[in-house]
Amino acid sequence: MKKNNTKLSLLIVSSVVSAVIPLTSVAENKVAIQMQTYQENDDRIKVQDGKMSIEHDFGLDHTLNVEFDWDSISGASPTWDTVSGASQTATSDASTGASSCIDEEGNYYTLCRDTRAIAGIIGDGSSNLDDFSYSNVELEDHRNSAALLYTYRTRKMRNEISVGVSYSKESDFINTGISAEYMMYTDTSKNRAITVGVSYMANEVYDYAIDKWHDFSLINYQVGITQVFNSHMVGKFNVFYMAEEGHLSNPYFNVVRRINVTQGELVTLGSPVNFKYYLARESRPEQRKAGGISAQTVSQLNDYTQWHISYRFYQDSWDVDSHTIESKSYHRVTDKIRLSPALRYYRQGAANFFKAHDATDYVFDETGYASADHRLGNFDSLTVQFAVEYLPTDKLTWNIVTGYQQQSSGLTFAWVNFGAQYHY
Repeated sequence: MKKNNTKLSLLIVSSVVSAVIPLTSVAENKVAIQMQTYQENDDRIKVQDGKMSIEHDFGLDHTLNVEFDWDSISGASPTWDTVSGASQTATSDASTGASSCIDEEGNYYTLCRDTRAIAGIIGDGSSNLDDFSYSNVELEDHRNSAALLYTYRTRKMRNEISVGVSYSKESDFINTGISAEYMMYTDTSKNRAITVGVSYMANEVYDYAIDKWHDFSLINYQVGITQVFNSHMVGKFNVFYMAEEGHLSNPYFNVVRRINVTQGELVTLGSPVNFKYYLARESRPEQRKAGGISAQTVSQLNDYTQWHISYRFYQDSWDVDSHTIESKSYHRVTDKIRLSPALRYYRQGAANFFKAHDATDYVFDETGYASADHRLGNFDSLTVQFAVEYLPTDKLTWNIVTGYQQQSSGLTFAWVNFGAQYHY
């Protein structure tokens, strides 16, 4: 799960690195390997990633894709903690100073309510907000994953049926996925195709604070139409829907809650409110529904240049919405060298239970959903990328990709990707 703390950022990287839709699709046997280094600012997340993929055709009707991925993550992830770092163990005392409800021997006064029964509370709290800080918490993990995709083409219309399986494992996160997709040409000219797909992921996440594994699942549906306008332009339009259900809270993110520790009967008698502040695990709804649209075009401007442009809109039941615009072009400057600059703009609205750590009011009430995860907040980002491909022979391609992203939240990160692809 530590790895998944940066999953959004890495998905952003992947979406820029990959091509949108090709003008032509040629089945070829090939093997590729990629090595990537990813680094965030302020000594935060660093990832070393390796990937190997193999594509092989068994005759004209069958294609098998296999991918292996291994990576290591280290650094630190920002979250709310006490100054003493009490959240790092399940039994730590979060109190760093004098408590308004605990005497010198550690006993609760009569007027104070026992907050230890409230779910997610860490330690005995504090009357002073200065005892809490939003700081980096160290982490380290490794991930290994494998995926397989099989595609069958029908004899007459060459429609494609694809099925896939995937598996990923970290020390505190396990993911198992299956997928199926059907692409159907609407006529013999093959200028229009309709694609229907569905995928399902079963996930297990370990909560170290209570020594327990939690389950959650994700199902995704997608319907798309691809249209060949002419020999120089292809377009694709998608509608998607997804639903997550289960334990969606992240055990590595905390919030600060404000609790009235005065006992209920004393409140009834008019006793003054007595607030204390507690570090608590974040809490998200156990269901999330989302949907949106995406549109993409690929244009062949001339014999040496292609231009890809795409737009995506997303909206979910947590009130998070986003707009993404991306432009990427390919320029063959010689027979052996191709350049690919890319530019991506992303804008997102916040979840209805999010409070930024640097907001005027960053404290949550005793009950209700709560998160300070910056990935659920308001922000926009700009990503730039530049790739160089070198083709020494018709069968071998070397590539290097470098990119940088800056977010309005203050997060910046950069990556470098080295790889090679061999056709056999």
